[in-house]
Amino acid sequence: MPYLNFDINRFGCERIRQPWDWVMVRIFNDFINWILISQCGVSLVCFKLCCGNLFDKEAIFRWVRVATKRNVQELVLSFCPTETFELPYCVASCESLRILKLQLPNHMGFSQLKLLHLEEVELWNEHLTSCLFAKCPVLEKLILEECTFGTMTLLDISSTSLVYMSLQCYGGENDEIYRNCSIKISCPNLKFLKYGAPMAKDIIIKNLFSIEVVDIFFYFPCGSVEEVGMLVHKMIKNVPSTLALDLCMGSVSGLHSVSHQLRNFQVTFYKLKSLKLTVGIDESWMQVMMLLLKYSPNLEVLSLFSDENDDWDENWKLHDPSESIVCLESHLKLIKLAGFKTEENEMDLLRFFLKNAQVLEKLVVVWDSYRAISEEASEEILKFPRTSSNVVVTFLDFNLKSRSRYPHNID
Repeated sequence: MPYLNFDINRFGCERIRQPWDWVMVRIFNDFINWILISQCGVSLVCFKLCCGNLFDKEAIFRWVRVATKRNVQELVLSFCPTETFELPYCVASCESLRILKLQLPNHMGFSQLKLLHLEEVELWNEHLTSCLFAKCPVLEKLILEECTFGTMTLLDISSTSLVYMSLQCYGGENDEIYRNCSIKISCPNLKFLKYGAPMAKDIIIKNLFSIEVVDIFFYFPCGSVEEVGMLVHKMIKNVPSTLALDLCMGSVSGLHSVSHQLRNFQVTFYKLKSLKLTVGIDESWMQVMMLLLKYSPNLEVLSLFSDENDDWDENWKLHDPSESIVCLESHLKLIKLAGFKTEENEMDLLRFFLKNAQVLEKLVVVWDSYRAISEEASEEILKFPRTSSNVVVTFLDFNLKSRSRYPHNID
């Protein structure tokens, strides 16, 4: 018998048509022992145990250990012990195991767990998954790497202790799985949130009162650019108190597509100190950058990665001088442009920053890895007019090794 299913509740209701009592529990316990002992040489395809809180953990340990020794392929455990229960190590070391399903008990053995890193795990049950996070009272760091959601429609991550959360999934084959699942994050003490995965059906952010860093990178966004924009807008408007914000090119492009709506719903990032954007140096991306600068009055660090550039209309201007951008006037101290190709748009952007960033202390230019380092371009940049009397311009190669440093007064 390679398939064993021990379910005391179904046995009582369906077989002998009477509720269980303690006599039945004792007999059922003996029966499981007898079956497992008498067939010790037979490999198991499936072992299921459903027993509520009727058996002690020593008995459950013994049965699970026997199942793993018999090369079980599918292990299903549903129980609810009255004392703390830790899953035995033999389950984690069972090389034959293909399917593991757990009905989480009231008392999990994760009372001291501070870091949970799941890699290539299928989270298949919405209720059990949400219980897993909720029943780790001191969990501080959660990493979900290359995890999938099966048929789940909601991934609910709610925790009062969580400080760091990273969800990463790089494979394009998981687009459809993410597209059919919403993700809810409600963690009042969360400080770091990194989302680097395909775009989910919806991303619901609530109660992030302590958030400091938000990093959004959508791999292979399968929705329309407007859908991406609305989702990113909804995410960032719920983290207005963040100190650092990092947006991918798809996010910035999406925000541009709904920029007319953003102007009607202003989000002011009063605490934002660092803004990092992957952009193209053209009108659409620059409009979003300027909009974010406008609503980040205390911004101190701006990092741009120049991924691709298009021409802009010669009459288009980066900034309307009649509009005040507070961070440029009083706070922005460091600007870094990576992937620099010495194209005209990039040169115009550098010229703009040097002219308008009044308290700028450092401007860093990181050369594109496929372009030869240009002495001529460096000398041209150094001649640009600048407003700040303290700014230092630094040029780096693509390996981020400092090549030269020029003080502001070199002609």
